[in-house]
Amino acid sequence: MTLSTRDLGYWYTNNPDDYLFKNVNLTFEKGKVYSILGQSGSGKTTFLSLLAGLDAPKAGAILLEDKDISKSGLITYRKSSVSTIFQACNLLTYMSARQNVVTALEIAGKPINQADIEQLFTQVGIDSSQIDKPVLKLSGGQQQRVAIVRALATGHDIIIADEPTGNLDEETTQDIVSIFKKIAHEQHKTVIIVTHETAVAQETDVTFELKKKVFTQIS
Repeated sequence: MTLSTRDLGYWYTNNPDDYLFKNVNLTFEKGKVYSILGQSGSGKTTFLSLLAGLDAPKAGAILLEDKDISKSGLITYRKSSVSTIFQACNLLTYMSARQNVVTALEIAGKPINQADIEQLFTQVGIDSSQIDKPVLKLSGGQQQRVAIVRALATGHDIIIADEPTGNLDEETTQDIVSIFKKIAHEQHKTVIIVTHETAVAQETDVTFELKKKVFTQIS
C-alpha cells in the first residue's frame, strides 16, 4: 500500500506566501521505515497530521494507492488505514495496558482476540505481569510500547509516530526504533517517524529532512 503526497502545501494564515511547505511530492512504501527530520517549529508535525488524516492540506493532496484520501473522507481513512502514535502516548491513564488496546479495537469496530493482544505485547517486550497494570505504573518506555501495540492491534498498514522517542533515554530509544524496524520489515507495514533526533533518523531506511520550508531526501 503506497502513501504519497501530490503538490502538498500548508499555511496557517490566509496568505499562501506565508507557507510551512508547498509543492511537496513524497512517496512512502510498505516494508520501509521513513523518518521526517526537522527542528522544532519546522512544520514536520503539521506534515505528520496531514499524513495521518488529522488535518486537511491547503493545497495538493494525500494519496493512498493513487486515490485522494479526502474523497472517501478523513474519518474513513483513519479508521481503515492509519494508526498514529504520539510522543505523549495519549493512553487512557485510568486503564490498564490491555484495556487501552481493547478500547481502541472497540472504537475501530475491530474484533477482540485476547490471545492476539497478548502476543502483540510479547512482541514489544511487555510481559504478562505488566499487561493488566494501570499504565501510570509503567515506565515511559513501557507506555510507548503499549501505544505501539494499540496501533498494531487495529491491523492498519500505515503506522505514523510523532517524536516517539522524544522523552526516552538512549537505550530505550534504541529499543523502540528496533521495534519500528521489525514492524516495517517483518510485517510489511509503512512506518513514518517524525523526529528531531539525527541518531533516530539514521536508523531508518529513508530520511526526508524538512529545513527552511523544503523537503530533501538525505538518506
